[in-house]
Parts: sequence; structure tokens; C-alpha cells
Amino acid sequence: MITLYDCATAPSPRHARILLAEKGVVHQTVEVDLRNGEQLRDAYRKVNPQCTVPALRTDEGRRPKQSRHSCETKFVTPPLATTTG
Repeated sequence: MITLYDCATAPSPRHARILLAEKGVVHQTVEVDLRNGEQLRDAYRKVNPQCTVPALRTDEGRRPKQSRHSCETKFVTPPLATTTG
């Protein structure tokens, strides 16, 4: 299962939420409190050393880069975006 580290009030994670919803991907959501600096704490740095949201993680511990293309092609089958090559 995919875990989405999210902040409902932040605009950046919106694409990940839409992507997962459109594809019907079952996932769990962990809310990250940006207002109180939770993204800067050691526990979250282990999830995402860049200290940003969104972050995705699979049960195997794989984490895609923050790019839209990476998330769609590696974690969602079939991808929403078309790929070439």
C-alpha cells in the first residue's frame, strides 16, 4: 500500500491526492503539520530528507522523487500521463 504524507492546507500535495483518487489507488494518508514545523523534525526527515510535502512511500520503502512523471510511471499503473520510448 502507498502512504501519502500530506498537508491538507498546502497546495503542493494536491496533485498527488488527485492522481491517487483518479486512479482509485488505495492508500493511507499521514497528515504533516507544516504550521508547527513537523516536516523539519527528525522523524519526518527519515521519510523525506528534503523536508517537503507531499512524500510517497510504498510498503517496500521505495520513495519516488517529487516529480509528477516519476510518481505516475513508477507507482500508478497504468499512468495517467503518456510516456515515450
